[in-house]
Amino acid sequence: MNFYFLLEDEKSFLKVLPLWFEYMNFGYKRVADIQEVQERNYVLQSGQGVTQLVTKALFDTIDTILLNPGKIDKLVIILDAEELRAEDRIQKVNEQISKHYEIGKIDFDIVVFVCNHCFETWLLGCRGLYPEKEVDKTSDFYQYYNHYNIGESDPEDMMPPVGNADTIAKYHFHYLHELLRHKKIRYSKNNTKNVATEEYFKGIVERVCVTEHLNSFKKFYDFVSCVKRQ
Repeated sequence: MNFYFLLEDEKSFLKVLPLWFEYMNFGYKRVADIQEVQERNYVLQSGQGVTQLVTKALFDTIDTILLNPGKIDKLVIILDAEELRAEDRIQKVNEQISKHYEIGKIDFDIVVFVCNHCFETWLLGCRGLYPEKEVDKTSDFYQYYNHYNIGESDPEDMMPPVGNADTIAKYHFHYLHELLRHKKIRYSKNNTKNVATEEYFKGIVERVCVTEHLNSFKKFYDFVSCVKRQ
């Protein structure tokens, strides 16, 4: 079996996902191009943002797989919900595919997963990340700390405070960035090494194992856990 992963993300998640696969003992080797696919391989590409992913990048990817019959068994699409409901984002992708292709002519499975609301939302789910001690009011993180406790409540349910102009995804990014900075940990879209460790990943997995939080992450985690045994 072989996989083609198409990610909306063009920076952080694209860098971290191959390491997550290693921590999960995924058992499939990454290759650079579909031409190199043999057996138990996967291709990982970016859709360069959601707009491109649900139009040109999505269609180009499906066309590429169709032009290389027998190479790919599953196309796995991963994108952010942003302001939409996760179910609505998935429906939009499926509608785009249905408009452009006769489903009977597609001889591989297409699976869609959504980060609800973005990759940083999943990262906020790492157990032990939220400070145990009271944060000083002079801290840049205090406004986030005081707004929502991501240690006790589901990060997927966090909305920006009233009057904040950020989108949900941007607010989650800023929350994570300031939280990690408060803990003297560097993080940016281009610098992911501190959230790409096995310890950090296990902290997210532990969270979904003991709570009902991060349902969108759990769906993806369960999928990988299932297919790696095939």
